[in-house]
Amino acid sequence: MAKVKIGQVGVTSHGVTILNAIRTAGNLELVSIFDSKTEEAEKVARQLGVKLAEDYEDLLSDSEVQAVALVTPNHLHAQQAEKAFKLGKHVFVEKPMTQTVAEARRMISRAKKAKLVLMVGHNTRRRSVFRQAKGIIHEGKLGKVVGVEMNVSRPAGLFPDVPPWKTNPKLTPVLPMTQLGIHFVDTIHYLLETTTKSVACLATNSAMTGGALDASAAVLQLATGVPVTLSSYYVTPDIYEVRISGTKGFLRCGNFSLTLEVLEAGSLRRVAEKDFSSEGHESFVEEMNEFGECVLTGKKPETGGEEGLAALAVIEGMTRSLKTRAVANINTILRG
Repeated sequence: MAKVKIGQVGVTSHGVTILNAIRTAGNLELVSIFDSKTEEAEKVARQLGVKLAEDYEDLLSDSEVQAVALVTPNHLHAQQAEKAFKLGKHVFVEKPMTQTVAEARRMISRAKKAKLVLMVGHNTRRRSVFRQAKGIIHEGKLGKVVGVEMNVSRPAGLFPDVPPWKTNPKLTPVLPMTQLGIHFVDTIHYLLETTTKSVACLATNSAMTGGALDASAAVLQLATGVPVTLSSYYVTPDIYEVRISGTKGFLRCGNFSLTLEVLEAGSLRRVAEKDFSSEGHESFVEEMNEFGECVLTGKKPETGGEEGLAALAVIEGMTRSLKTRAVANINTILRG
């Protein structure tokens, strides 16, 4: 089997998940890594038997490297991708693809001009619970979708090792939405086959030091008119809930569960209940395998630049809404 030789930047924390996904994908071969945490990077390089680059530029200059996986702080994505495209490397970049819509547009343009693959790490839509949910909605079992309620939260802001860039409101505005909520934004775009038209947001600093906005809530209106509420906190126990309401029933998606209830003769009846607790990290393996396939065949990624841009624009809209205390129009943001 043909394999794409890939280098990864950022191999600690979430980087470990992507490393394992690359090694499992089947059509990728990890050949080089770099991380600013030198000791941990040296350990990974020894364990995996791959090259340890001196810095990012050293990794890019390696003629063996055909593609890069960027698992790095958000504010570095745009510059790192730009350098990769200039040297003819395909790019997988973690979400959010950049900090701003303007940067994302330039990234998409550079990839197209260089005829290189750009893929954004929105793995959540690939989870089995949402693949199943998509089928249920497509089959019309909910009737007409009339509203969505979502909450994705973690206690990450309470951990002592929170990276400084996450606690800096200038680098990571609306922290929980940027790091967590954006996953559900992309997922609802996928499930309902639409994008967001407008958004209003409220956020506050409740528990973290440094002034980070660690608790947030937003109301989105999709292009189809469907209203969506999205809450995300960075300082609470884990919450992972999506509830889609339709004229015929309700669909509830949890971290590892799916429940479908439909209205029959005036009463709700549970018609489907599924457990996905054995899934593991398959969604990450799927996305990295797809990245390899796209590089090898020229196939367009499911979550390419345009999909990443659509989700990022909603986050930028939330930031604008906070500043103006008004509803932000996403098309206006996309037009710049």
